[in-house]
Amino acid sequence: MKLLLFTSSHCPHCPKAVKMAKRILPEFKGKDVDYRKIRMKTSEGKRLADEYDVNATPTILAFDGSGKLIKKIVGVPNEGELRNAIKKGLGEKTSFLSKLFGG
Repeated sequence: MKLLLFTSSHCPHCPKAVKMAKRILPEFKGKDVDYRKIRMKTSEGKRLADEYDVNATPTILAFDGSGKLIKKIVGVPNEGELRNAIKKGLGEKTSFLSKLFGG
């Protein structure tokens, strides 16, 4: 699965989103999670933002193993929301309660 985090240097919330991703990603160590921080001002960032209709930062895009976009999170996610997006991208099941309350 692939996780793209779109950021910009003038975004006051982006550092919090990056910190959240870095806190949760170690839980998935050894699994096929490709995490990339994308800076919006770069040519790649502009191209990808246009391709995936990213208009605000931070925005996190989660893709499954086949490259299908499965979740778009605009703003700083809560831990449960980000964790569930990663689990879904990996094809792992999440419980009903974790979907409601995160975790």
